[in-house]
Amino acid sequence: MKGRDEGLYRRWRDGFLRTLSNRSYRRHELITILTINRRARSIESPIDCRTVGMISSGVSLVLVSRDQTRLHFGFAVLAFALAAAGVGWWISESVAFGAPVGGGSASGLACGIAAGLVIVFEMLLWPRKLLRRLRLIPAKYWMAAHVWFGLASLPLAIAHSGLHWGGWLPTSLMVLFVATILSGIYGLALQNVIPRWMLWNLPAETIYNQIDYVSQLTVEDARRMLVACCGRRPGTGQNLELDAEPELISASSESIVIGAVRGSGKTLGRSLMTGKVTPVLGDSGPLWNAFDEIRPFLMEGQKASTPVTLKPRSKAWFESLRASCGPESQSIIDTLESFCDQRRQFDIQQTCQRWLHGWLPIHIAASVAVSVLLVVHIYTALKYW
Repeated sequence: MKGRDEGLYRRWRDGFLRTLSNRSYRRHELITILTINRRARSIESPIDCRTVGMISSGVSLVLVSRDQTRLHFGFAVLAFALAAAGVGWWISESVAFGAPVGGGSASGLACGIAAGLVIVFEMLLWPRKLLRRLRLIPAKYWMAAHVWFGLASLPLAIAHSGLHWGGWLPTSLMVLFVATILSGIYGLALQNVIPRWMLWNLPAETIYNQIDYVSQLTVEDARRMLVACCGRRPGTGQNLELDAEPELISASSESIVIGAVRGSGKTLGRSLMTGKVTPVLGDSGPLWNAFDEIRPFLMEGQKASTPVTLKPRSKAWFESLRASCGPESQSIIDTLESFCDQRRQFDIQQTCQRWLHGWLPIHIAASVAVSVLLVVHIYTALKYW
């Protein structure tokens, strides 16, 4: 690669190696490094994410974890100090006055200004993402400050209100502000729980927008395996699979490379395996029929109505298939079942992905509404001061 392509490769390599060096793996992990052809001038097809086999471990990939205690501790202390100072001043002034003071008091006004500045800072996360090429402040620091100062702004806003709802504008502003905070807390909880659960329970997890592509490659793996082991389909005059795709001709050699979810001891994940081809021509009919039945599920997942869509039915279906085939076909059937389990994990991953990002539109919409009403609130407050 030259120029821009060489720079892209170096940034990818440095980021990948930095990610590996920053993670403390608690168990042995099987990682198949993605091989990049330095002579390639461009990438014309999606990356085969199966070549990166990140195996499940105890690594925490969430926003708040033990490994990030130092990062969050500083911002948490600053946010707590800000909220404690403002609310403490407001409480002391309210006690001296004999009733909760409102936003017109010195402490109430200070709390309101502090909460407003925090809201402005929170909204700066949006342009920060748009200007990420400028490398201003690392995103992890910005997000930590976003979380803790956002939480600290709620007691400041309550102190500014003087424990009174006021008119329709302050009431609407406070309701939307509380909705923003609650949606953020909900999203933070999801970001801490779901990725960890996926890490332990979805070893076949891949890049979300590559699921369809990886599913197509899984179908090709299954077909290549059947071509190599079973030969042509029964009832056809020629080997249509080999004629249709020249690269499958190599599948009829002595070995074949396929990918599936496999385990080794306590290690489980997506990997590639080279296996010796064992002809099973006697079971070619049932195996090809089985492939035809599971292929829609491998491509479309739970949207397809097949015998293997539901896991309990899938287990019984594969047991029936094993009973109808000879011992030499058992490894092929195990691989087909592994492909179905992988596709089932992809469906779960898609559901988790929707949970992980479904709260964001609500959080963003509420944040924008709060920002607009805040401007109106400031204008009316200054106008009728």
